Amino acid sequence: MASKLRKYKYTGAATTGPDASSGESTEGTPETVAANPGESASLNATLNPDGEQNVVAELKSQVLLSIKEDITSVIKAELRKALAEDFGAIKEELQSVRNEIASSREATRQEVDQVKTTVKDIENGLSFWSDEVTTIQSTVANLKKELSDLRNKCDDLEGRMRRGNIRITGVPEGPASSTTEAVSKLLRDVLKMDKLVPIDRSHRSLEPKRPGGRPRVIIAKLHYYQDSVEVLRRARTLAPLMLQDQPISIFPDFTPSVARARAAFNDARRLLRDQPGVRFGIMFPARLRITHNGEEKQFVDATVAMDYIKKHVIKS
Repeated sequence: MASKLRKYKYTGAATTGPDASSGESTEGTPETVAANPGESASLNATLNPDGEQNVVAELKSQVLLSIKEDITSVIKAELRKALAEDFGAIKEELQSVRNEIASSREATRQEVDQVKTTVKDIENGLSFWSDEVTTIQSTVANLKKELSDLRNKCDDLEGRMRRGNIRITGVPEGPASSTTEAVSKLLRDVLKMDKLVPIDRSHRSLEPKRPGGRPRVIIAKLHYYQDSVEVLRRARTLAPLMLQDQPISIFPDFTPSVARARAAFNDARRLLRDQPGVRFGIMFPARLRITHNGEEKQFVDATVAMDYIKKHVIKS
C-alpha cells in the first residue's frame, strides 16, 4: 500500500505568486508527480479546473479501496493465524479424546465379551439345573405318591394287626391289674359274659405313671376276633360300664392317625345323639355315616358333616 501511495503527492497548502511559465497564481491546487511518464501524462491531461473535484474523489476512493484491501488481508491473516492455532489445539484435544474413546471402547469391548461369556456360562448352568430340577420334581412327586401309598399301607397293616385289640380306660392301677387273667375276669364281670374270654397278652400304655393322675389305659390282645367284636358290642349296649363303682370304657384299639381322624367327628356325633329318627355311626377308618328320613350320607370331612347336620338334621 505504501508503494501505491507513493505514486501521488498531494499538497494542501496554498501557493502564491506568479507561475514562471504562465504568470498565474494557484491556491489549493494539488500537485501530482507521476511515478512514470505515462501516468504523468494522463494525470496532467485530467488536471483542469473542471475536473479537480473528480480527481480528489478518485484519489479518495482509490486510497480507501487500497486501505480496505490491506485491512482485509491483515484481518484475514490474523484470523487465519488465530484459527490455525485454535484449530491445532482443538485437533490435539480431539485426537486425545479419540484415543481415550478408542481405549475406553476397547476396554468396554473386553468387559462386554467377558460378560457375554459369563452370561453364556450362566445360561448353560441354568439350563442344566433347570433340567435337573425338573427331573428332581418328577422324582419327588413319584416319591411322595409312593410315600403316601406306603403310609396308607402301613396304617392299614397296623390297623389289621389291631383288629383283635381293645382299650380299657378307667381301671385303677394296682398289682397284677393288667394281666391277661385279670383282664379276662374284668370283661366277664363287667359285660356279664358266660365265659372267660381268652386273651393272648395285655399291658398298660407306655406313658409314664403319674402319681394321683388318671390310670393308664389297658391294651389287650384277644385271641379270637369274634370275641373282640362281641366285647365291643356288649360295651356299647351296656354303657355306661361300672367297675367297683368306678366308670370304665372299652374302645377299639386304633392307630394314632385313625384315632385322630375319628375324634374329629366327636362334635358331630354329640349333636346327633339326641336327635330322633337319626341313625349314625363311624365306619373304618374314619367315615361318618348318617341315616335321616330314609336318606344315607357319608362324610370324611368333619366340617362338611357339621354343616349338613346343622342345615338338614337339627332344623328339621
